[in-house]
Amino acid sequence: MTKLVSFPSGGPGEDLNWFATSALFDDVAAFVLRHVADDRARRDIAAGAASGYVFIGELPEPDQTNVLTALRDVFPGHVDSEIYPPRVTAGMDDPETFVARAKSLARMAGRSIALRRASGAAPDSES
Repeated sequence: MTKLVSFPSGGPGEDLNWFATSALFDDVAAFVLRHVADDRARRDIAAGAASGYVFIGELPEPDQTNVLTALRDVFPGHVDSEIYPPRVTAGMDDPETFVARAKSLARMAGRSIALRRASGAAPDSES
């Protein structure tokens, strides 16, 4: 079953949706949860993840900015060290495809940050 991570964008018609299989999605949802401080938002993310979706745009600030920034800046290293470390990729036929798919989430988070800035929806503290 395909699951969804939806990013905030600059406005209507700029949907940023990332799809993954259950195993990769579960790793992503756990990563997102580690970067959410608000208790209610954590419960909402956990409930959504159990149903197969994470809507980052519904997170309150500063959690939304923290999650987007962590996905953009920290997640690629997390992919290399936790999700697809060398011991896992050594036995795969085409590991580059899987790693690239996972890391595409970081590029999408960066795009979301850029769109939010352009529309004036993002806090100035994002870097």
